[in-house]
Amino acid sequence: MNPAPLIGAVGAMALAVGALAVAHRVRPEVPEGEPYPEPHPTLGAIGSGLLSGFTLLTGFLIATGWAARSTGIVPPDGLYAADLAAGGAVLLYPSLAGLPFTPRYVTAVCLFGLLVGYVMVTAVQLRP
Repeated sequence: MNPAPLIGAVGAMALAVGALAVAHRVRPEVPEGEPYPEPHPTLGAIGSGLLSGFTLLTGFLIATGWAARSTGIVPPDGLYAADLAAGGAVLLYPSLAGLPFTPRYVTAVCLFGLLVGYVMVTAVQLRP
C-alpha cells in the first residue's frame, strides 16, 4: 500500500484545522450569549467557485495522468502547480470565511481536509 496519499491527507487536514485555529485566535472574541457572526453571503459564492475549479482541475489531472501511461502525453507542470495552489486555497478558505472554531466545524474541516489532501496527492502520483 502506498502511504503518500494518506500522508498528504493528514498534512492537508492539519493545514486546514491549523488555519482555522489560528484564525480563531486572531479574531476578536464574541461576547458571551451572542451568536457567532455569519460570513458575508458573497463568501459562499467564492467558496463554491474555488471548490468547482479545484474539482475540475484535479479530475482533469487524474484522468490525463492515468491516460498518459498509454499515450505518453503528460499534462504540463504548471497545471500541477495550479492544482496545488487551488487545493491550498480550498483548504484555507474555511478559516478566511470566518467559520467559528467549534467541534462541529472542526470535524467538517477535518474531513474536508482529508479528502482534498488525498485527492491532490493521488493526482500528482498518477503522473508517469
